[in-house]
Amino acid sequence: MLYPFFKVLCQIIFLLTGGIKVYGKENILKKGPFVLIANHQSIIDPLVLMACLPGKITFLAASYLFKIPIVGLIIWAGGAIPINDPKGDFKHIQRALAKLEDGEAIGIFLEGGVSLDGKLKEFMPGWAYFALKSGAPIIPVAISGSRKVLPVGHYLLRPGKIAVNIGEPILMDKKTRIRSSDLKKLSESMEEVVFRLLYQLERKQV
Repeated sequence: MLYPFFKVLCQIIFLLTGGIKVYGKENILKKGPFVLIANHQSIIDPLVLMACLPGKITFLAASYLFKIPIVGLIIWAGGAIPINDPKGDFKHIQRALAKLEDGEAIGIFLEGGVSLDGKLKEFMPGWAYFALKSGAPIIPVAISGSRKVLPVGHYLLRPGKIAVNIGEPILMDKKTRIRSSDLKKLSESMEEVVFRLLYQLERKQV
């Protein structure tokens, strides 16, 4: 499997650019399925989390990322699932749910795209379907500094320190019937959680 190889490659890359500081690493569950959710500051964010988090996480990544040199190759080799695919997302949704049913972890960036100014954007509520449908715990994560290492519109890495703050697991109840109001309510509550984790990172770096 290529995931371990590219995991080490990402670790080397970010060691050379300035390193990744991880807070709350003990909050990552040792086994069982979970839905990891994170903010999105740069297209390298999946690689950042691949480098610093234990185990294998299958990321749901925007389909355009697969076309970007190096980034696309690494997320493809890591088994990422494309979303916003012109061919339709249903099969990809089913594939992600199957991962959770098999006891694996999936990772989702909640803002629907990279933040252009680094500030947290409103979350797209569709992600919550995976947590509610599967009943898998949610692991909230905040990323800071990746935007400086690879700003929006650039493709050459720059020196800079990246920080990741992992929140405590949030247990979920499995739902057989999911309403749009359920998605919105959960997404809004997690927006507050990720905002707080991001604020904590900014305070640590002052």
